[in-house]
Amino acid sequence: MNVFNKKNISILAVMLLVFMVVGSFFDYQISQALFNIKSPFGIFFASFGQLPAMLCFAAGGTLLFKLVDSSRKISSFFCIVFGIFLNLLAVSAVTMDPMLYIENMPLALSAVIAVAIVAVVDILIVKLTKESSREQIKKFITLAILTMFLQALIINIIKIPWGRPRMRMISVTEGASFQPWWVIGSEMKTKLMALGVASEEFKSFPSGHTGCAACALLLAALPLLSDRLKGKETMLLWIGVAFTIVVAFSRIIMGAHFLTDVTVGMSVTVLVISILMNILYKKA
Repeated sequence: MNVFNKKNISILAVMLLVFMVVGSFFDYQISQALFNIKSPFGIFFASFGQLPAMLCFAAGGTLLFKLVDSSRKISSFFCIVFGIFLNLLAVSAVTMDPMLYIENMPLALSAVIAVAIVAVVDILIVKLTKESSREQIKKFITLAILTMFLQALIINIIKIPWGRPRMRMISVTEGASFQPWWVIGSEMKTKLMALGVASEEFKSFPSGHTGCAACALLLAALPLLSDRLKGKETMLLWIGVAFTIVVAFSRIIMGAHFLTDVTVGMSVTVLVISILMNILYKKA
């Protein structure tokens, strides 16, 4: 079974292509019309839009505990250590995002919310995998961790040399101007950074938030762990797609990204998941 089959991938590809074409002509106009850095909707999804990626760590870490085998002391030790580490990493990441975007967000409250979210996901993944084999669990751990790591790596490798200015910076900075997605680097970045503009304001393309949000498409792989979800693959896939589009829309509203930025961010994760699914579940 592979929910990332030709039909679903074709629909996703056409949708992303349409977004890319529209953005190529109307990126600036769309952002100009939607931009509202004070939007509660935008702030909320800036704070929690990356959850799917962080929860990949939590789910992967929790599943490592299920691989503990008393007859294999060394491998079991590493499963426990890395399981704890990945869950702590997830809690830390989920704690930090709201503090970056919600004004006066208390650390204690953010940490409590993060622990609660991670705990719920951990409990659900344990219940869901009661009858899963070691092989199924190993494959899903690999899928979740590699998806999170690879999409983040690819997106951040592209961001730095591309140097596309964000809408939020363009709107308030003299000398800043819109840069189409196909332009790689510019003298504007060097000049504005010399005047004190942060390098972070030149990381619009592609969208890391959207790439992380698109990890929600891994919901479609859950039936590979549990027979109870068999037949719900396509529904779970489009729930993930819907969540990703909402997050992408919020990033445009916040002036953090243009339509083409979020489209490429989502495309990277879709491509990574598709390749990994093909490798790990070729015969599934």
